[in-house]
Amino acid sequence: MGIFEIGNDKIIDGRIIEGSFAEDLSITSVIIPEGITDIGEIAFYGCANLREVVFPSSLRFIREEAFGDSAITEVILPSGLEFIEEKAFFSCEELRKVEVPGHSTVIGSDAFGCCDNLHEGYVACGYPENTRHHEELQYTLLWCSCPNRHTAETSKRAEDFIHRYEDLIMEWIIKHNNVPAMNGIAGRDLLRGNTSSYITASNLAGTNEITALLMSMRGHAEEGEFDL
Repeated sequence: MGIFEIGNDKIIDGRIIEGSFAEDLSITSVIIPEGITDIGEIAFYGCANLREVVFPSSLRFIREEAFGDSAITEVILPSGLEFIEEKAFFSCEELRKVEVPGHSTVIGSDAFGCCDNLHEGYVACGYPENTRHHEELQYTLLWCSCPNRHTAETSKRAEDFIHRYEDLIMEWIIKHNNVPAMNGIAGRDLLRGNTSSYITASNLAGTNEITALLMSMRGHAEEGEFDL
């Protein structure tokens, strides 16, 4: 099926009407037209075959559960976006990359919750306010995939979280084979725990790229022991 076109009957005052396409299994790809400023609640909720969405530069609001339970794989949002509401992309299991370039974008609770394969992304505004523990884990993992793009403040927060919950971070990285996050951690040499135990766990899980990065880290650490 080709790219899905949104008819004017589904748009009111620049807003895609709430629930307009919920659970429509025929939609696989959609371009949100320029001029749209608001995507209503559950507009594309449960679109289990919707993998590709192109967002317009005019977009300002993505409402609650607008794309929840869809098959979207990548979310590239405009810099002028003001608000991603609670659970906007909740439980998008195929989602792997997110770009939120707006420094003032407000991100609601669990906006990307239960997106376990979300391995890469840049969120310019840093961490959501009043974030919960599992959200801080998620945003720290995203930071790991591109630490050089972040501010000193968000970098310190991410590094502190890694040092505080290193075992949790490594358990999640190995469980989901999150190579981008492991690359970031290895590049900054952020692990303080028993690297050998992480290597063992990674070997058992069959996450070969992560094992190789961990072995490289251990090798550097062992070399350092003999530096004069």
